[in-house]
Amino acid sequence: MQNDARTIEREAFRLLPSLLAEMLDEEQVELYQDKGRRDLGIDVLADDSRGRRWAIEIKNSSRPGQVDRAAAQLVHHEDKGFIPVLVVPYMSKAGAETADRLGLNWLDLSGNAHIRDEDLHIWVQGKPDRFRAVGRPSSPFAPKSARITRTLLLDPVRWWRQKDLADATGLDDGNVSRIVRRLDDENLLERRGRELRPRDPGLLLDAWVQDYRFDRHQAVCGHLSGGGIEIARELDRRLADANVAHAFTGLPAAWAMSRFARFRLTSVYVEGDPHLVAEETEMRLGEKGANVQLLGPDDDGVFAGATEFDRLPCVAPVQVYLDLLSLPERSREAADHLRAERMDWHD
Repeated sequence: MQNDARTIEREAFRLLPSLLAEMLDEEQVELYQDKGRRDLGIDVLADDSRGRRWAIEIKNSSRPGQVDRAAAQLVHHEDKGFIPVLVVPYMSKAGAETADRLGLNWLDLSGNAHIRDEDLHIWVQGKPDRFRAVGRPSSPFAPKSARITRTLLLDPVRWWRQKDLADATGLDDGNVSRIVRRLDDENLLERRGRELRPRDPGLLLDAWVQDYRFDRHQAVCGHLSGGGIEIARELDRRLADANVAHAFTGLPAAWAMSRFARFRLTSVYVEGDPHLVAEETEMRLGEKGANVQLLGPDDDGVFAGATEFDRLPCVAPVQVYLDLLSLPERSREAADHLRAERMDWHD
């Protein structure tokens, strides 16, 4: 099914009465449009049999920027006796986290919901996405396209011209214009004439998280003797001796940047074929019980902003954060800690 705005609105009018009635254990919920409310950005109103009134905003995507936009549109209606609710085809994890952070009620047309009011708490999860599109739509966070977001987040207070972004990322003007337009559409940028920057750096990062795929990188796993930071430093020495450009990510980078926790798995991006690099470093190959992960990046942009922390070359904190969300051990805790310590944004 195509998730264009008009199609999703039609589906919402078809599905919402029964979905809301089922969740509220009501016989009937009536939907209606009010032109005055539409002028204020509200798509539809609803009344249930218990006298509750609902102000509903329909979006065709649960991307964090769209969730944030819906919250801004709905916030003025809670004090007017309405229960504000965002409706989307399917609520993604990143979208749900954004909604929860904003205190925004939501319901998806696949049957999931998180709605809270004085005498009401609905929490439904686990229903599959009924609106999964065939094929993968283009994304401003595809590996090469993500160079734009990475550059913006490396200096989020700077106002950028598109030409400067092209120079910084090595992308041509046409690609930069297309990617910036997509980020604009997702409500993730603010403008000052021809200049732009993230409207909310934390929101932009959350939107990137939704599309980021760690498994796109080529990983070669193996073993070196030792443990923790000692392995990272030994691997750093061996890679330097072999003249292999590299930068650490994951838990060793989190340790170097913020001293977060002891760790077992050492993850490092390397330039070139990671299989050949494994031979250069005399690493014993094998996934079972591996304590080293050599990563061939899906795009060289991962090295942008790399710098040294505690004598260990590391990718930029935003890249470390993305990778930690997909790694084992205490990586999620490390990601949260790193974001608080190294990405001092007002989410």
